[in-house]
Amino acid sequence: MKKIFLASLMLLATACTDDDASIDDLFIPNVSNQWTSDRNSIFFFTTEQSNVSESTFTGNEQPQDNSNDVYQLEGSFKNHDIEYTFSSGPETGIKYTGKFIEGASLKIKATGSNGKKVEITRN
Repeated sequence: MKKIFLASLMLLATACTDDDASIDDLFIPNVSNQWTSDRNSIFFFTTEQSNVSESTFTGNEQPQDNSNDVYQLEGSFKNHDIEYTFSSGPETGIKYTGKFIEGASLKIKATGSNGKKVEITRN
């Protein structure tokens, strides 16, 4: 009887899980605020929706070289995955794909379609 109960319980647990949408994968990032990159620039993001696990956003990168340049970008995120494409500046058309990394400070680690890597940390 115990074996039948355990087998039934295991089947129920298997039937109730969805490999594509685990509760462990749910992540609601707060992308508002200023972000500092490892390439001496500041990023800003504005999401279409707040307090959600998936949204589109617009933003910009501002090099900290006294040039007053501002490079526009747009993208989206879903849980830990993020991607954005520059619509102005020297990387116009370059798409960056990466992940949010949780820790003492929230980070984004991404790689561009040009092979360049960037790490961005929320201030």
